[in-house]
Amino acid sequence: MPQKQKPTPTTDPLTVFVDTSIIVDIDRGKQTTIELCKQLTHTSNAYISTVSVSEILTGSYLRKDHNIAVKKAEKVLNQFRWVSLNGETVKLIAELNAYLIAKGQPIEYPDVAIAASFLVEDCDILLTENKEHFERLPNLKDKVMTAKEFCQKITEHF
Repeated sequence: MPQKQKPTPTTDPLTVFVDTSIIVDIDRGKQTTIELCKQLTHTSNAYISTVSVSEILTGSYLRKDHNIAVKKAEKVLNQFRWVSLNGETVKLIAELNAYLIAKGQPIEYPDVAIAASFLVEDCDILLTENKEHFERLPNLKDKVMTAKEFCQKITEHF
């Protein structure tokens, strides 16, 4: 499989993989997160796992106003590049899950699947409001940020 070209710091924006918690914050109306995601989706370097898509749509279907909620969720979700689980990803999910279980620090399956998708896509930053779970994986430690941290990093960079 050909290697994905990494962005150069001077010309290409960072590739960002968005966790479900970020989309939940959009639904809750957190303005900083909304503005950040608008900027990210305009670059076409914003990714989301189909696992997150499923989680968000499930929540939308459970609402009393599900017809409106699903349309609103789809509008937001369709602005990201969807990453489906494939053979490489599911093998990595199993490896990461086994690692966490052996350490006595398991996390929810969707988070493991999102972490594996992030790693397979070789993105730069995993954006989440649930850092503690994702940072249990040693190969993610310096790549996990909250929306607030990411905004600060961007401000400092430019």
